[in-house]
Amino acid sequence: LVDRLERSVRVQPDRVALDFLGGTTTYARFADRVARVAEGLRRLGVGPGDCVALVMPNCPQNVVAFYAVLRLGATVVEHNPLYTVGELHLPFVDHAARVAIVWDKVVPVVEQVRAGSALEHVVAVDLTAELPLTKRLALRLPLAKERTARDQLTTPAPGHRTWRSLESAPPLDESHPRPVADDVALLLY
Repeated sequence: LVDRLERSVRVQPDRVALDFLGGTTTYARFADRVARVAEGLRRLGVGPGDCVALVMPNCPQNVVAFYAVLRLGATVVEHNPLYTVGELHLPFVDHAARVAIVWDKVVPVVEQVRAGSALEHVVAVDLTAELPLTKRLALRLPLAKERTARDQLTTPAPGHRTWRSLESAPPLDESHPRPVADDVALLLY
């Protein structure tokens, strides 16, 4: 999968790779984001064979994180962001992820899973950051409808590392060891 992404970047860097509610990302930008998030995760100690939990709905950050984890030779563990503490606890104990990338709305749920698990780092993701500018601005309007929509999409997660902190890392060095064919890519519970 990592090789296929890199091939797509070489062949069609300016084509749209992601479209999220009208906000688009080209293959070149997508690959840059993957390399930066991979380096951010590497700096958190993620390496080959480690599990990284993703607890987000379908969004660009989920796709970027997926490929970043794979690039490190680590394993993605996808979780439904609507799961309860009880539904998340046993899988977290089982896969022993030390890093979880989590929709900021469900950070409090994932924090309750921390006890008894290997979880060390929770990275909060604000879904609204990926919306087109006009939609992001509309969510800031002082209207009840917009406040309700904003509250459904994001909640501050003070004291937690942010997605932006991962993405602001420099790109992963190209000489970093690549995943191999028998690495586990994905665990689904």
